[in-house]
Amino acid sequence: MRVQIYDTYEEMSKAAADLVAAQLLQKPNCHLGLTAGKTPVGLCAELVKLYKEHRVSFAECTLYNLEEMADVGPEDPKNLRNSFFHAHLLDFVDADDKQLLLPDGFADGIDEACRKYDELMDNLPDGRLDMQVLGIGEDAHIGMNRPNETLIPEAHVVYNKAGRPTCAMGLRHILLSKRIIMIANGEEKAEAVAKMCHGQLTTMAPASLLQVHPDVVVLLDKPAASKL
Repeated sequence: MRVQIYDTYEEMSKAAADLVAAQLLQKPNCHLGLTAGKTPVGLCAELVKLYKEHRVSFAECTLYNLEEMADVGPEDPKNLRNSFFHAHLLDFVDADDKQLLLPDGFADGIDEACRKYDELMDNLPDGRLDMQVLGIGEDAHIGMNRPNETLIPEAHVVYNKAGRPTCAMGLRHILLSKRIIMIANGEEKAEAVAKMCHGQLTTMAPASLLQVHPDVVVLLDKPAASKL
């Protein structure tokens, strides 16, 4: 696990975008896992800048996310496809909507959507993503894999903060990713970051399991790194 600390959120976001852009340049048809939420907004903005400067292209890649709400269709403005990925990335770069592959619980039913998402991941080249971008929760969760005595390794149904049923990628495919980029900002994340980097391996801090992965880059602003 390699930790890089930056003075500001903006500098951290730019560094993360440079790593993602390097992956796209090295392998234009790569399979890239993304994350939604407040933290990656800056990353997406920096990627849009790089695209507008003709320094990166999304035309050949395939994109994935850690979760998608399971009770709304792909056209619904409330889902992550539209409320985050179109709003912050897809509408501003050369990626088609069809390049973003997410669970579709509305069409298949929730359990079947999870099964199909695992099957999709299993059938990737080498059976894994080329890169997965992660954020971290204040309780050290990653994706929607929250602290628990037992964690489900496969894609599974969880409920988001609004109580909406959601298909979430399990830890198996997160940890199988060839490379993981973890981004975190803000003092409220500092305790979780410390557990991830230096705490004991435990399902009660799911991010701590990243310690066993051979290629993790952790990008932090100074407040998020304050307890390291």
